Amino acid sequence: MRSTFGGIETSLRALRAQQLALEVTGHNISNANTPGYSRQVADMSATDPYSVPTMNRLIVSGQIGTGVEVTQLRRMRDLFIDRRIQYESAELGYWDALRRNYDQLEVIMAEPAEMEGGASISAQLTEFWNALQELGNANRADNPTVRSVVRERANNLCATIRATFNQLKTLQQDLNAEIGVKVGRINTLAQQIAELNGEIAKVVANGDQPNDLFDKREVLVTELAKLTKISVQSDDLQRYNISISGSILVNQDKAFAIETRLNDDGLYDVVWANSQQQVNFTSGELQGLLEMRDVETQYYIDALNEFTTTLVEEFNAQHASGYGLDGTNGHLFFAAGSNAATITLDAGILDPEHGLSRIAASASGEPGDGKNALELADLIKNKPVMKNGTLSLTDFYGSLIAKLGIDAEKANVTCDNKEIMVNHLNNLQESVAGVSLDEEMANMIKFQNAYHAAARLLTAVDQILDRLINGTGTVGL
Repeated sequence: MRSTFGGIETSLRALRAQQLALEVTGHNISNANTPGYSRQVADMSATDPYSVPTMNRLIVSGQIGTGVEVTQLRRMRDLFIDRRIQYESAELGYWDALRRNYDQLEVIMAEPAEMEGGASISAQLTEFWNALQELGNANRADNPTVRSVVRERANNLCATIRATFNQLKTLQQDLNAEIGVKVGRINTLAQQIAELNGEIAKVVANGDQPNDLFDKREVLVTELAKLTKISVQSDDLQRYNISISGSILVNQDKAFAIETRLNDDGLYDVVWANSQQQVNFTSGELQGLLEMRDVETQYYIDALNEFTTTLVEEFNAQHASGYGLDGTNGHLFFAAGSNAATITLDAGILDPEHGLSRIAASASGEPGDGKNALELADLIKNKPVMKNGTLSLTDFYGSLIAKLGIDAEKANVTCDNKEIMVNHLNNLQESVAGVSLDEEMANMIKFQNAYHAAARLLTAVDQILDRLINGTGTVGL
């Protein structure tokens, strides 16, 4: 038959279950503003009723309930949304890296020129062209003041090209340094995730749910996903196995490090520490940085060198065919062999005593003739000397700026779209995992009243047993 003290056990179970539910509610309220925290719920279920069906069971009208118990502390989280957030975070990280550094490139190239006080190469090229046009005008080719302006404008152009080139190289080195920092962060995150995997496995093996450890790990995985595109798999002990393009980064409680290795250009290659094979990144912030360093910034470095080399060679050839004020020809205007890093005027042009007279404005040898100066100006604006004779120097540089503007705008628009998508997914996850203080306060009142009722039930059972034990005795005594 059922125990006389069964009511006490039923009441006790109710007290324990409602108390645990209150503690979970308090934990939710405490972490309402904790980043990455997932709301927890105490799932309750009726305990097995009395009695168990047997041949000699107690004959009653039905099974008697024995109370309630908390079957699990459930973590409210949509894992599908988590995976979507990780994928979109990698895309956001990639485009954000491009956007940030395209902004840097636009500052370095100082475009549009009117916003930078005429400090761009295109602005200085236009000033140099204007000075050559002025020199080529009738009766001005022998004017020392006009010649001085040509030399000054050319000097400014050389200085601007050198400065722009140096800033591009500095940006490339800064990107290289940032890549090293991001590699270190990936290793740190991988190690922390591996350690959490070990702790989680121990808890799960004991039959418990390490909800707070799950949350901590998910925060790390989301940060890792922004740095590089990852694939995440879970095993029977809820450990994450994480890979990058099929290569294992985290396996259970072990992390496999990546590292940087200097290549022939003095820049970092990112390789696996154990095999020295190059890591195949496909998205994420690190991939964006690598592309900006090796593809985009290098493209403008190479293009600026090509522009400068052509300018020096073609301008020197045309200049050497003309005549200075002293009737001599064959003089170079730019130092021979100059590139974007070293471009400067020829020493003869820079000579303070005879340099101005060596500017070959004349095509005939007559001091007042400015036809060669006009040819030099035409070389800058109109003569197709770039890209196999399809673009002038001015058009070539203009195409660089146009490409930069288009690429920067694409990065801005795409990054904004990715931010909207990630925010949308975060809001969806927050609707599932977020803590509503109003809801938790309502739960607190509900569980508190249930606890009070269970305590009153325990008091009632105690009074019944007191009457039964102390208020009754042996008949006749």
